[in-house]
Amino acid sequence: MSEPQLPSLQRYQHHLDITGRWCQRSAEKGKGGSCAHFSPFLGWSNPYPETTGYLIPTLLKLHQHFGDESYRQTAQELGQWLLDIQNDDGSWHGGLHPAKQPEGSVFNTGQILKGMAALYRDSNDQRWLDAASRGAKWLADDVSASGLWPNGDYQASVTPSYYTHVAWPMLEVWQLNQEVSVRQAAERYLDKMLTRIKDNGVVSHWGFKDSGPAFTHTIAYTIRGFQESARLIDDYDRYAAPMEPALEVIYRKSEMSNGKLAGSFDEKWHATGDFVCLTGNAQLAICLLLMEAQKPDLRLVNAATKLVDFVANVQRQSTPISGVNGAVAGSYPLWGKYMIGRYPNWAAKYFCDALLMTQERVNSELGKQTEGAT
Repeated sequence: MSEPQLPSLQRYQHHLDITGRWCQRSAEKGKGGSCAHFSPFLGWSNPYPETTGYLIPTLLKLHQHFGDESYRQTAQELGQWLLDIQNDDGSWHGGLHPAKQPEGSVFNTGQILKGMAALYRDSNDQRWLDAASRGAKWLADDVSASGLWPNGDYQASVTPSYYTHVAWPMLEVWQLNQEVSVRQAAERYLDKMLTRIKDNGVVSHWGFKDSGPAFTHTIAYTIRGFQESARLIDDYDRYAAPMEPALEVIYRKSEMSNGKLAGSFDEKWHATGDFVCLTGNAQLAICLLLMEAQKPDLRLVNAATKLVDFVANVQRQSTPISGVNGAVAGSYPLWGKYMIGRYPNWAAKYFCDALLMTQERVNSELGKQTEGAT
């Protein structure tokens, strides 16, 4: 891969390199999986199956981007660990590993499907698709006629709206195995979530709890789940277009704050708390770029880069503590409300994803300008 020429792209490349290396360290320390987080006070946590699962596609993208085989090797090792701990019914347990209660978790199983699907696409090895198919069937079988998972979430009594992030990987698996019941169950849930959208673009129940403010992390989960589901069934108007009002609000707030977006919002889009959820920043940058790919608008690109730049500006780049160097904190400042005092592996994962997408979009724009000048 050729080195990017613009100073901004060189900077993104640097941040991508140090963040990717941190992701690998989280796997090296994870006793099979990727550690959920690093704490300067407590060290590395136990491995987290959920985020280990969706870290795999990022590692494979880093392999493609840098041409470094070690990223692919790490992805395969993490995938094998997930195969080893999959439940007999096809699910994966919630929480850290080893689990106190090994019962299947809807959200965690959904996220692991992303890793299984990505490994299958990368290698065409049937064992990855077999595991993904079993997991997707377990999820589909438990969706009620009304479109909800009756067991709810670990903090909420009703199925949260951010479970669109489960429907998305179910459709990833459907695209590979064409199991109609999986697609039908995912669409049944997504259609139910459409009824929760308010006039101001907010989706009710898109936070961790039944009521109250939502972190930008789960707001982005909800939005992107709809966007990616629309991509997979090739119907932007059905599922992605309804997210545009929310993204218009995010775009304006990101512009006005120069990327220092509030970490949580209530259902009237009032900021709650004086902190930034860095994971949410990276995730919402991706959502803005996905919208812009369908509705070209450089203002959306500008807002996305501001969100990414804020994360880059506060990332620790040079410290003797290996668990901090190249990590992304849960919040800025570190004692903010989201993942207080910790550096989660999913923050690093989404920052890598956002950096990759931002570089690609900026390079695409440069290519257009070059063509126009010749």
